[in-house]
Amino acid sequence: MDKVWLIIGYGCAYLLIVGFFVIERFVRRGTDTKNMGRTRFDKGSTTWISIVMGAAFVIVPLSPLWNWLRIGPLLDVWAFMVGVVLGAAGLVVRYEAFSTLGRFFTRTLREQPGHTLVTTGVYRLIRHPGYLSDLLIFIGASLAMRNLIVVVAVIVMFIPAYVYRIRTEETMLVELFGGDYTVYQTTSRRLIPRIW
Repeated sequence: MDKVWLIIGYGCAYLLIVGFFVIERFVRRGTDTKNMGRTRFDKGSTTWISIVMGAAFVIVPLSPLWNWLRIGPLLDVWAFMVGVVLGAAGLVVRYEAFSTLGRFFTRTLREQPGHTLVTTGVYRLIRHPGYLSDLLIFIGASLAMRNLIVVVAVIVMFIPAYVYRIRTEETMLVELFGGDYTVYQTTSRRLIPRIW
């Protein structure tokens, strides 16, 4: 029976990754949103995120191979269930973040013509729901694959990269929006409502 749950977990993890790409392709709007050109605000954060994502797109889908080769302990079936819930929540958050921010949701840190501070929708509670969604989707997919080494690798890669990206982006947003952004910082959290 565990083998059946393992295969279901693999399928769910792959669906989470496909969901990530579907939202990227069909919900991200505007030509600047896909521009990978770096600006003075970026400070290497896009490169770091790109490396982390690239690594995740290799190690997570290859988890069945790692499991078959017995590289890394196999987690219990609860990990698959928790992973699917986290990943699905990540897809919902990602869709909401893209839909709310629209053309201002870019891959790199940049100012755009007519740039405005968005504090509605999911942004009312958290300032960086797109980054939260990445964490939920990829940690969720790795949990669904049930390989402890893959889960730890994703967490160890993603957390510092996104903490740096958030700090870098918040510096940019304070520069762009001044007091409006600092007030917004007092009424919202970075990633986790009421916590951080």
